[in-house]
Amino acid sequence: MSVGLNAAQARSKASQDMIVFTETQEIMKEIISQSALGNFEAYVDDTTTMTEATPSVQKIGTALNPTITVGDTLIFDNNTITLGTTGTSLNAIVADINDAGVAGLTASKDSNYLILTITEPQGSTWSYEIGAGTANTALGFVAGVYSISNPTSVDYFNIWQGTATDRGLTNQMEQVIKYFQNLGYKIERLTNTNTSKTFKWYVYW
Repeated sequence: MSVGLNAAQARSKASQDMIVFTETQEIMKEIISQSALGNFEAYVDDTTTMTEATPSVQKIGTALNPTITVGDTLIFDNNTITLGTTGTSLNAIVADINDAGVAGLTASKDSNYLILTITEPQGSTWSYEIGAGTANTALGFVAGVYSISNPTSVDYFNIWQGTATDRGLTNQMEQVIKYFQNLGYKIERLTNTNTSKTFKWYVYW
């Protein structure tokens, strides 16, 4: 007879327990913040595993240690970024992109490749566009519209709505609800109308 958990089961359980723990902590932080303002309700519609509504993705250029010509452009979601203001090296490219302050776009580098970290705002679709900038070839990008995969929060939403089933994810949501109910709070899940495919926690007291 087998007693206890094997290593794989233990890792899975630890991961599930951590999701519930972080979810409850993030909700509690918002409760404390709103309570300090004299409010009697709190909403959490992003930032947690179950409510994430601003997913992010990394776009890695295919050009090793790219250099550009002064005045070359990178176009992201209809925002034109002029490169070369601080130099033509990869470090300068990263600096120019970040200095442009385009919402949802951050540049970095890894192993001498340019990396764009893209965070999409809450909306019914998650995608971004690389326009036909003159720096595309040098950076290793191809113009086009790219989709961002749905975050796990969409799975939680579908399960809550009854269009999908997963006993594990259902149990996690139930644990969060029970945790706050045991503390005397009222807690509900409401559709995030910005996305229509994720939910937000509504807690009131």
